[in-house]
Amino acid sequence: MRFVAPPTRHFIYATALAALCGPALASDHRDSPFTQQNPQADIGDTFLFQGPQTGGLAMVMTLNPLSGSGADGTLPSDKITLSPDLIYIFNLDTDGDAKADIAYKIKVGQPTNGQQQPVELRRAIGAEAQDAKWTGTVHGSGQTTALNQDLQVVSGKMDELLFVGPRRDPFFFDFLTVDAPVALAIKEALAGGDHLPAEGSSELAFGRTDMTLIVLEVPDLGKDPLNYWVTVADGTGNTVDRMGRAGIQGIYLVDAPTGYNPEYYTPRNAAKYPTIGDLNNAYNASTPDQDGANYGEQFTYRFQQLEVSQDKLAEKVAFYLPDMIQWDPSAAPGYPNGRNLREDAIFWTLYDLNPFMEPADGVELPHIGTQRMRDRFPYVAPSINQAFKPGNQIEPVFPIFMK
Repeated sequence: MRFVAPPTRHFIYATALAALCGPALASDHRDSPFTQQNPQADIGDTFLFQGPQTGGLAMVMTLNPLSGSGADGTLPSDKITLSPDLIYIFNLDTDGDAKADIAYKIKVGQPTNGQQQPVELRRAIGAEAQDAKWTGTVHGSGQTTALNQDLQVVSGKMDELLFVGPRRDPFFFDFLTVDAPVALAIKEALAGGDHLPAEGSSELAFGRTDMTLIVLEVPDLGKDPLNYWVTVADGTGNTVDRMGRAGIQGIYLVDAPTGYNPEYYTPRNAAKYPTIGDLNNAYNASTPDQDGANYGEQFTYRFQQLEVSQDKLAEKVAFYLPDMIQWDPSAAPGYPNGRNLREDAIFWTLYDLNPFMEPADGVELPHIGTQRMRDRFPYVAPSINQAFKPGNQIEPVFPIFMK
């Protein structure tokens, strides 16, 4: 990606972007003090698209970020699991009030065979969809998939498909040809916090790293508009992480990067949130319907730093909050109307926030991810440690997509 813009305005924007970038800019990896200490609860990204396997909505949640990298606190790809003490939830708001009307909940048991875990899928509606507890009706059960073992897919009572297992981190942000100092700021954001290689490609945005992926496809969803987000909750119904749009916490709720004035990063409501860490923990524990009241002031402040005009501030905040991904089947698919596994959602956000960015002549943006996805469930690319048949780097030892 290469952008051409008036030098003064471009420099102002680049400076503002650098001031907003933190290690979590890329998506939602390591977004709060709690998730930094609990990778099984740490949502990295979430995706929503029409699944070719059934034609219904496919939902993806990634956890255990930076697995296989060797970074402090991470595990190898063949060791990562989900926590039996946590509930992993796909939330769907079907009436526009930013509260869950349908929730698909996933829970695992203790590993029974190395990395493999028993898994159960439940569907909750109404009050149970909003309680973040292990409630709802059982729709299916089975096993997670271990690295380099047989593909395990849970089939639900409404023909849902569920996959849980280690695969490559699908996050993608192509920034290699963004003009300095923007490129420097983004590279610092991607690599400065975790010391991983930062390269602008779908193969190496976070280096060669895996995550635990949960992929759920529901055949009867997607015909009507809805809002979508994902959460992780403890056994008492307290949410410890959530995510809707890409990069929200990494852009708006960040600590001061090295070399920047920390007073510019103190939460606007410092009496309630003494530190950015307190603000991030509170954000993860709240629900989208509370976003405007709780975080509108914080988002307004960030937009002011990005030089959004005064008459557009309220409109911009209302667009980003509540923090959910929208799905409208009557509109063209593409972020922020859904988010597929190949999209550069961070590019879209930066482009939306910077009215001065223009692509160079002959450059078509945004670029598309090149990971080895398939049009068969569960769609996501092989692990960085995927074993392939001898002499064959295309066919895995065990099938990794449905037939």
